This record gives sequence, C-alpha cells and structure tokens, in this order.
Amino acid sequence: MLYILRGKSNSLALAFISGFADALFFIHLGGLFVGLVTGNVVLLGLGLAGHEKGGLRGLQIMSFPLFMFGAGLAAGLVAWIKPLKRATVTALTLAATAFATSAILAIFNEDAVSVSALLAVTAMGLLTAIERLDPRLGPPFSLMTGNIAGLAVAGARRMIGYAEKPDERKQSVTSIVLVLGFVTGCAAGAVAQATVGVVGMLLPAALLILVASFYSPQDAKQPS
Repeated sequence: MLYILRGKSNSLALAFISGFADALFFIHLGGLFVGLVTGNVVLLGLGLAGHEKGGLRGLQIMSFPLFMFGAGLAAGLVAWIKPLKRATVTALTLAATAFATSAILAIFNEDAVSVSALLAVTAMGLLTAIERLDPRLGPPFSLMTGNIAGLAVAGARRMIGYAEKPDERKQSVTSIVLVLGFVTGCAAGAVAQATVGVVGMLLPAALLILVASFYSPQDAKQPS
C-alpha cells in the first residue's frame, strides 16, 4: 500500500491543488470553476436562463480560451524543451508562478480577483495538459468522474469479497487516493477562502514548487 501511495504522490498533490483552487475561487466569486471547464458550461447555461448562479458570464466565457491557452502552452513546452522531464518541471514551475501571482495581486489589489481567477484558470489548463503529455507524472488527477467510478468499483469489490488482482488493486488504490486528495483540497480551499481569501493560493504554488523540485517519473498506468 505505501509503495503504491509513493507511486502516486505527484497526482495526489495535483488532485489536492485542483480541489483547492476550484473550491477557493468558486466560493470567493460565487460561481466560477478554475479547473473544471465542464462546470463552467453548466453555470454559463444557468446564466443564459437567468439563474442567479450564472452571474459571472464574462469570466465563465473567458475560462475556455485561457484554459486552452494553458494547455497549448504545455504542448509547446514539450515540443521546445528536451528532455521531457525538463519540460514538465518548467510547466509545473510556470503554473506555480501563475498561482503565486494571483495571490500577490490579491494582496495589493482586492479588486483584481477576476484577473487572479483567470491566471488560475490558465495554470490549471497547463497542469491538466502536462499530465497527459508526460504520463510519468502520474495518473490523471482531473478526471474525477472516472476516479469516483473507480472508487465505487473498489468499494463494491470489497463488499462482495472479490479477490482483486494486483493490477486491479493498484487501480482501486489510485482512485481512492485521487478522490481523497481532491476532496481534501476542496475542504482546504474552503477554509483558506474563509480565512485569507485568494492569498491562500500561495499554498498550491508552494506545493507545485515541491513537486517540480522532487519530480521523478512515476507509474503511468491509469485506472480503468
């Protein structure tokens, strides 16, 4: 178990960061996901229908091109920087810089929260893409629907006494680790928003610097 957890440490940190950033900005702005583009589609639809949860239409629309820009930047880094590990570390460092900048803007200008959020969106696009471009970074941290399905499968198997094969057990543990990381990140982001606001983004920035500093290729096998 501990060996498997060590093999997923990068993705665990990224899942925590994803949940943290989403929760902090969603609460702070009252309706914007910085890492969950699908959620912004839903909120945008609510806004078009006149629902109160759709009041950030401009930011929700801007999240799409900026998320794509971040993802495209990751692709460019992989194409321009060799070896792949160096490109990944560069991407993680750039995302950390964007998070830190968003926090610093909030410190000096409370009215810059929209800019801070859009910087976080760009950083999340960068992180989401680099994990796909460098599978050795770990299993996908942003596919929470699939990870929750994996968690349900793992729970059902234990309830019926199914003897998991080694690969199946690793997949189950991966799903559990990533879901717990994301949920814990959401809780931490909510606490940070209530206590220090957007300045709390300094925490995920610091975590990304740690991941970049100690990055080593990990098990790339994804959960079924």
